[in-house]
Amino acid sequence: MVRRHRRFELLQVTLGEIPIGSCTIDLWEDDAGSEQWSARVLMKTGHGSTEGVLLGKTRDGRYLSGNARFAADQQGPRGGRTVLVELHGLGPLEESSAPPAPTPAETETAPPGG
Repeated sequence: MVRRHRRFELLQVTLGEIPIGSCTIDLWEDDAGSEQWSARVLMKTGHGSTEGVLLGKTRDGRYLSGNARFAADQQGPRGGRTVLVELHGLGPLEESSAPPAPTPAETETAPPGG
């Protein structure tokens, strides 16, 4: 039986250091008392993501991170351009430090709007 279920948004999310926007997190405790979590996010079709460290910021400014693996996808609301991806947590989703700020060279070479 699921206990202590929480749902919240993570902002400025990266998966394996690749920005993916915002996602919805579901966090719960399973029958064994272990914390489980999953994330749902709209991604571009052909995103190619399989697993990595998911890192994002809560609305109250805390950063959370955890290892995640691709679980499923389905067609998103924008037809063939996006898919709704479900990621399953591999271990806990834990509070972490903020990611390092981009270096000036990274910001100069970033594509417009990205």
